[in-house]
Amino acid sequence: MSDTIVKDENTTKSTDEIPSKHDDTTEKTQSKHDDTTEESAVQYAVLMETSGSECESWYYFIRKNGNENALHHLQQQLEQVDWYVVDDLSTFDLDLNYFVSGETAKQMTKIDVNSFAFHRKFDGNLKTINLRLHKKHSNEKKMCKVFNKLGYGQIENYIDNEDLDDSDLTSNSSSGNASSESSDDSSSSDDEAKQADDKQKHGIPPALLTSERPPWTRHKCKRKKKRKKKKGM
Repeated sequence: MSDTIVKDENTTKSTDEIPSKHDDTTEKTQSKHDDTTEESAVQYAVLMETSGSECESWYYFIRKNGNENALHHLQQQLEQVDWYVVDDLSTFDLDLNYFVSGETAKQMTKIDVNSFAFHRKFDGNLKTINLRLHKKHSNEKKMCKVFNKLGYGQIENYIDNEDLDDSDLTSNSSSGNASSESSDDSSSSDDEAKQADDKQKHGIPPALLTSERPPWTRHKCKRKKKRKKKKGM
């Protein structure tokens, strides 16, 4: 009888010392839940750039958490401009009333609806941007100053940690093709420059040679040539 009691005590001790698998799974699910909760708590503000020359808009998703002051400072400056579309400039609008989740921002960067650039997502710290707009500046001058600072995605100069996947980056093959094309273009441009220099030596500017000139300008160039020949003789 005493032997059986001792065995029972040993078995109970061993079972207490072994960790339960159920506890491990509970801890893992809890940690995953905490991670998803943190991710859902992160929100993103949308800065929209609309290009007049490209005729399309680009969304820059900027992390709100930790960047509230810099975002409000930027919005106050952008609201000083009466925006309208101009061919060579871009308009800018920053929405701080409604925000999107990180998942939505990431999905938007995958949408292929633009021909010039994709939407972009930034997870870093936004620097304070001073556009240096003054009341004495005209509205068009203000637009130019903002465009010079932020145009064509220059917001990347003021925030780091852009969320990019390997698929978003240009492959080496395409970059190699681009470099070969650029080298071909440079060689052809060099040949054109040499031809232009040769034509310039003959006394006729290249711009006039390539343009559709009226007959009287051609006649005038011929008269100049004849006068130079007589002087040389």
